[in-house]
Amino acid sequence: MNQEINKVTRNDVARHAGVSPSTVSYVINNGPRPVSDTTRRKVLKAIDDLGYRPNAVARNLRLQSTKTVGLIIPDTCNTYFAEVAEGIESVAYDNDYMVVFCNSDYQLARELSYIDHLYAERAAGIIIIPATSSTKSLKSLLKTNIPSVSLDRAAQGIDIPSIVANNFRGGYLATKHLISLGHKKIGCISRPVELSHATERLNGYLAALKDAGISPKSSWLAKGGYRMENGRKAMTELLDLADPPTAVFCYNDMMAIGALRCAHERGLSVPNNLSIVGFDDITEASFTCPALTTIHQDKYEMGRRGMKLLLDLIQKKADAHLPGLPPLDVKLIIRESTGPIASNTK
Repeated sequence: MNQEINKVTRNDVARHAGVSPSTVSYVINNGPRPVSDTTRRKVLKAIDDLGYRPNAVARNLRLQSTKTVGLIIPDTCNTYFAEVAEGIESVAYDNDYMVVFCNSDYQLARELSYIDHLYAERAAGIIIIPATSSTKSLKSLLKTNIPSVSLDRAAQGIDIPSIVANNFRGGYLATKHLISLGHKKIGCISRPVELSHATERLNGYLAALKDAGISPKSSWLAKGGYRMENGRKAMTELLDLADPPTAVFCYNDMMAIGALRCAHERGLSVPNNLSIVGFDDITEASFTCPALTTIHQDKYEMGRRGMKLLLDLIQKKADAHLPGLPPLDVKLIIRESTGPIASNTK
């Protein structure tokens, strides 16, 4: 037999506390009229005694917003994005916001769909890590007028504040480290699309070679995707060259791990026959065998800064037309996957 579930209402709380329903609303919504501490305690006790849950849907309709923020990321399987998301969620939780995770799977159409959905659901704000070089998703965000922040990749030419790492410096440090070990034939596995952070890492690589008086060959540059298998395939291309590189700088750690796998399959010892450097310093980087030399960027802090900035935009404490924010610093983490050129010769 179906039994009707009795729902506790605001009026029930008012009767239990001996106050008016409007006073209950003032306590729940922190205004607009002040409530004495004694009355507030009565109302809160009544809410607790009765197990009252305010109607969030009705409240959201009044405010035309929610306590929800959307996070659109390219790949939930990549621990880099997971660490960024952890920083975002920690700040959101401390400020009573809920984060809705949206996985674009590197597809522009999914990004646009999620933006439409978050707009329809009255999200208070949106953080996006763009998956493609297209500006359509960022332009779509601007049309919604929802406070928004771009992370990891600069929103070039789009009036959305972004927080990024110093990618140029990272590419430079990685390549300079390989040069310091005596390597001159240094390959690079980069992204096939022109995202700002990927381009800056590549430019850092090229600048380090130039400063060392090394002229890069076009054959040293291989295009990978964003996952381990892409790094494995790109590394195969480099090793198939008549005169392959003795060291390789990879766009990210995921591709560097794939490159390590390729070297193992070819019977090459890393770093004795080949040195490999990644970028990001994801958790797996210190657990590969050999452990991966990489460029560390503070992913958790990037997420924290992004969420703090979004809250400032939501609360109108910051201008949406912010000038370029300073990039997060990066540093070289030397582990076991890089070694001197002398040990690379059999």
